[in-house]
Amino acid sequence: MKRLTTYLVTLALLVGLSGCAAMTPSGTDAKVKCPACGYEFEVPKVHN
Repeated sequence: MKRLTTYLVTLALLVGLSGCAAMTPSGTDAKVKCPACGYEFEVPKVHN
C-alpha cells in the first residue's frame, strides 16, 4: 500500500511540474502579462 501511495504522489508531482514547463518554442522569448495592471512584456529565455 505504501508503494502505491508513493507512486501516485510521484505521478501527481510530475504531472503538476510538466504543466508549469514553458510551452513556447526554444528560440523565442517568453511573453509575461502582469496580473495587476495588464502590462505585457517579453522576458528572454535563459538556459544554464
